[in-house]
Amino acid sequence: MFFPFFLATMLALNPSVEEAQASPVLTHAEAVQVANEGRDAEALAAFQRLVAMNPADHAARLWIARLHVRMGHQSLAEPVYRSVLLEDPANVEAMAGVAAALIARDEPALAFEILEPAAKLAPDNDELLALLGRAHEQSGRSTDAVAYYERAADAAQTPQHLQALERARLSYLNRIEIRGANEQFDDTTPDTNGGDVALNIRVSDALRVIARGQVQRKFGLTEERGGGGLEWRVKPGTVLRGQVLIGPDNQVMPEGDFLGEVEHTFRSVTWIGTLRHFTFDGTNTTFISPAMEWMLTERMSVALRYALSFTDSSIVSEEAGQSFHVRPIYRINPRVWLQGAYAAGVEDFENFSIDRVGDFRAQTLSGGIRFNLPLLTAIVANYERQFERSDDVNVGRVTLSLLQRF
Repeated sequence: MFFPFFLATMLALNPSVEEAQASPVLTHAEAVQVANEGRDAEALAAFQRLVAMNPADHAARLWIARLHVRMGHQSLAEPVYRSVLLEDPANVEAMAGVAAALIARDEPALAFEILEPAAKLAPDNDELLALLGRAHEQSGRSTDAVAYYERAADAAQTPQHLQALERARLSYLNRIEIRGANEQFDDTTPDTNGGDVALNIRVSDALRVIARGQVQRKFGLTEERGGGGLEWRVKPGTVLRGQVLIGPDNQVMPEGDFLGEVEHTFRSVTWIGTLRHFTFDGTNTTFISPAMEWMLTERMSVALRYALSFTDSSIVSEEAGQSFHVRPIYRINPRVWLQGAYAAGVEDFENFSIDRVGDFRAQTLSGGIRFNLPLLTAIVANYERQFERSDDVNVGRVTLSLLQRF
């Protein structure tokens, strides 16, 4: 095992022939200045030349690792950090670098083996505290994660630490969402107006309780439904979710809405499997829906969903339908997100109604914006336009949402 490790280290440390010929011989201080000016590739070549002349120069080797990380080459940084750690087992920066690489590979248990002794050596090191927060977050221990992020932010109030703390709190705290929607048809159908309140309460790191109520006036009828559910984190990356909403005597909204869902996250991809069953007076519709959400970069994600429905009613027996969703989201800055969506078929299962049962066909485009305010508050505005519907009616919908953590 030593030879592959040694080879990987040398590849990470040694400059190429072209780089060596092109790079001037700089002193350590000059190379640091080049790095601080943001000329990463030039600084990397300079530090590699210094290490080639003096392999025992740990300071230069640590700079090589830092620059690899800055340039997005975590896999090249890790063997350099490990090489320093082999020669200097108490080097806190090398310990943090190896732990960060392990966390990037979703290996928090191995990261703890390095971070816990490192924290004893440097208990107030903000980078170590932040890494411990990330490791606890990956392990599903959100209470401990928030505590470590708070300590990291207290030690150094950098934008990165403050953003990590806020993100952890957004996931950890109780939350209430209030949503209002207005739907307009381009024929004589009266407008639809609706309101939705959802409360998500944290019982423990593994268990959350959900309560929800809806009221809607559609097609001239005012209806209500309500219920609740559970969210259980069975493993750090796996969540089971169940929900039941009941609205007796509803004609447009479902009388019963039964949801079962499993969600599994590995690295930057979340896989979701959903089974949802709706009951109306004399009509039942069941959806089987696989989905995925992929974080392409720190700023952009895309979600894909396919749904196959089966409708059984007193009028139509076992009519099948299909739906497809794609939803890109892009972060402009830490507090503003742009979101878009395209849907073929049923566009929204949270507001499923009697006019969308069976083989419902439509095209829906939507766009919106989300503001994450400093007081753990989010405001979302969205507009949808639905066309090419089975009934040849075009529909526009405006939705406003307020999400508050507490």
